[in-house]
Amino acid sequence: MPSSRDRDPVLALVNQGWHSLQLQQPLAARAAWHRALRLAPDHEAAVQALATLESAADLPAVARTVARFQAPDGPEQRDRWDRRFQGRNLEDLADAAEVFAELAAEGPGDASARFNLALCLAWQGRNSEAIAGLEQVVRLLANDSAERAIHAGTLAEVLRLGAGAEALADDRRFAWVLEWPEGDAPELPEDRPWLVPVPAPLDPVSGQPQIAGARVFEWLDRPIPATGAMLTSGTDLPRLLATVVATSRAIRISSPDPRTLDDVHDPLIALIGGLPPTLRRESIPLPLTLADAAVWTFRLPGGLDPEARQALTRLGVEHYYEDLWIHQPRHALGGRSPLEASRLAAEGDREAWAKLGAVVRFREQLGARPRTARLYQGYPFDRLRRRLGLGPDDPNAIDLQDLSCASLFELKSLDAGTLVPPRLNDAITSALGLRDDPLIASMGAELFRCPASAIEVPLVPLMAALARESARLDRPEEALDWLEVARKRADSGGRRTFAVWTAEIQARTGRADDAARTYETLLGERPDAPLALDAAETFLDLGHPARALSFLQLALEEARRSGDGAVEGKANALMEQVNRDIEDQAP
Repeated sequence: MPSSRDRDPVLALVNQGWHSLQLQQPLAARAAWHRALRLAPDHEAAVQALATLESAADLPAVARTVARFQAPDGPEQRDRWDRRFQGRNLEDLADAAEVFAELAAEGPGDASARFNLALCLAWQGRNSEAIAGLEQVVRLLANDSAERAIHAGTLAEVLRLGAGAEALADDRRFAWVLEWPEGDAPELPEDRPWLVPVPAPLDPVSGQPQIAGARVFEWLDRPIPATGAMLTSGTDLPRLLATVVATSRAIRISSPDPRTLDDVHDPLIALIGGLPPTLRRESIPLPLTLADAAVWTFRLPGGLDPEARQALTRLGVEHYYEDLWIHQPRHALGGRSPLEASRLAAEGDREAWAKLGAVVRFREQLGARPRTARLYQGYPFDRLRRRLGLGPDDPNAIDLQDLSCASLFELKSLDAGTLVPPRLNDAITSALGLRDDPLIASMGAELFRCPASAIEVPLVPLMAALARESARLDRPEEALDWLEVARKRADSGGRRTFAVWTAEIQARTGRADDAARTYETLLGERPDAPLALDAAETFLDLGHPARALSFLQLALEEARRSGDGAVEGKANALMEQVNRDIEDQAP
């Protein structure tokens, strides 16, 4: 039985392990507890700590299972390793790291030595260095040992979220904090259907609000649909753009997606009437237990029966991974998005293929945790693999006739002219998720040859893609023709949107008179302060201050009538600028 003096270093290692776990370094925590057990094999606190980690169902599997040294790849390497091991203590992590560093330097192609070096660094909590080593392993193994390469990349995904690798983390919480030090922060209105009040978070111990006097809102990209609304895809569901926490001194907006903060920033400033004295930006890695937080930013209407709720939840997961997540750049993929990496993989880049496989496997493990498996509603990540052209692990898990998760290559191989309308609609909807405008345009041309009743694709995103493709090809008349076709088939809201786009194209292609008439018709049908301001800004950008003046006057009148202080302030400032410009242009 160890003496009390022997137990002190053991307890120190146990505490070190818990500290590492708090720093999101589960590999370092496990290493500390294993070292404690080597000193005292039956130490209760160390045994319990390891059991807690191994049963931590809220962690992905790769974070809570034993990572082991890899053996040398052949006799020649084994002989070289044996020579280096003589007189060295591999149970000492610093000594082991030094040995494997020497082996890696001697054999630049020795992937096992580099993997073991990376493990030693991870066990010491040196996450950033370990990630660099694992990336080298992926590079060395990608061509000949794909599974080992994917395993190394998956391990790196865990390390990215730990202390010491903050700059390399891909799953983060972003926040902008607007501060009024004097305590005169403006009140946020509670009458906006897309700004939904929610309960303030409570302290788990005291049961009191974590921030005294705070009001919390969810800023959605659209109002929550009424119960009974027809919702048939993930794109129909409102998405959370930001969580807003407001106090008398500050307004904090946060999101796991920095682009949604960009969407909210300007409207928030318009809502509160101006910039605060201080604006601070924050960005921190998400906890490992919440690494997939961005998946759950869709919102469901109330009053759904369990079956409908489950079906919509599954659609929300599919939409997130297959249409949104695939476009987000990741450090793990060299700054590329999964879709961009998939294009490299399709061209034969095995390193890109292995890195992409590792990123998907980590997401799959997040989805397989007992706590979240029910939320994922059995989502098979082989759908995502197919979407990215990786090939499924289990071909029986997916329906190859389902185009919603088809890859870009699959969709491009289709002959749109031979597809029946329902399948053509499915193909275009899938292409919209991939954001491939040339493909969408070619399929859209076929779709508009069908009867209007056969068109099921939402017209606004379809027409946006067609207009962008026409602009890319420098064919503005083609874009105007498409918009005219769409206006005839759209509802009132769509017709107004397409008319606004028509006016913008007319203005930017030298048809100022046509653009002015289009804007005047729209504003005559329904006065709209923001639209009048947009029209004025369009003409100002094009150097037509006199044309802009009448729209600014309309924007001012309508803003005063509706109480839109943000538009009124901006229009007043522009009015002063326009008057100066007109005076300067006078003979």
